[in-house]
Amino acid sequence: MTFDSSNDTVAILYDIENAPFEMLDYTLGKARRFQPCRIIVVTDWEKCPTDQKRWERLRRRPGFTFRSVTRTYLGKNSLDSALYDSAVLLYKDGVRRFFIITTDSDFVRIAEALNKGEKSYIIGVGTKQASETLRNAYDEFLCYPPEKPVKPVKKTARKAKNEKAEKEEIAAKAEHQTQEEKPQEKAKRSSRKAAAEKAEAKETKKAGKSPRPRGRKRLRRRRMAYRSRRLPSRPQHLRPRSQERWCCDCRARCSMNSCSACSPRACRWMSL
Repeated sequence: MTFDSSNDTVAILYDIENAPFEMLDYTLGKARRFQPCRIIVVTDWEKCPTDQKRWERLRRRPGFTFRSVTRTYLGKNSLDSALYDSAVLLYKDGVRRFFIITTDSDFVRIAEALNKGEKSYIIGVGTKQASETLRNAYDEFLCYPPEKPVKPVKKTARKAKNEKAEKEEIAAKAEHQTQEEKPQEKAKRSSRKAAAEKAEAKETKKAGKSPRPRGRKRLRRRRMAYRSRRLPSRPQHLRPRSQERWCCDCRARCSMNSCSACSPRACRWMSL
C-alpha cells in the first residue's frame, strides 16, 4: 500500500509487551498536532486478550487506521522483529514521521534503520526508566506519565493560623528572654543614674550652688510659683479665684460676699 507523500501519514509503532495501554492513548493525543494527516497504529493487539474491549472502542474512533503485524516466529523478541519489518515497509512507502512507544533499548536498531537514507522525524514515548542510548536515537523523547507543573500552593486559613501561632510563640520566647535580661539592665541603669547624680551633687557643692530639685519636688515648686504669681492681663473667667478678695473701691480686704464699707451694689471684687 503506497501513500501520496510523507506529510500525509504518521505511523505509531506500539510495543504492546513493554508499554501499557494508557501510553498508547497518550501518544494518540500527541499525534494530533500533525493533523490533518492519516495516523496508522501498528501493533499485535490480538495477543493481548485482557484489553480486547478497550481495543474495540479504540478501533471505532474516526481518523485512525489500525494494522496488525504478523509474527514470523514465536518466542522472545518476536514482536520486535515484526515491528522492525513493518517500519521498513512504511519507510519505503514514503512515511517520514514515526512514534515509537517502548522502553526497550532493542528498538534503537529500528530508529537507525529509519535514518539510513532520507532522514525521518522520530518521536519516542517511554517512561523514566528508558536508557540514554534509546533517548539519543530519537529526535524527540516524551516521558510518560508527563510531569505536572508545580503550582504555587495557596495558603489556607488553617495554614495561616498555624503560621501566625508559630510567629506568636517565637515572639513570646524572645520577650521572655528579654524579660529575664531586663532586671540586670535595670540594675545597671540605676547604678549609672546614681553615679551621675552623685557627680552632679559634688560639682554643685564645689560651685556653691544648691542642687537642682528632681521629680516631685521640682514639679511642686513649679506649681507653687505659678499660683503665687498675679496675672492681671488675663480675662476674668480665667483668673484664679481665692476666698480672700480685695474691694476695688475702698481697697478693703474681706472674705464675705459684700464689703461692709461700700454698698453691696457698687462693690467690685478683684481676685488674687
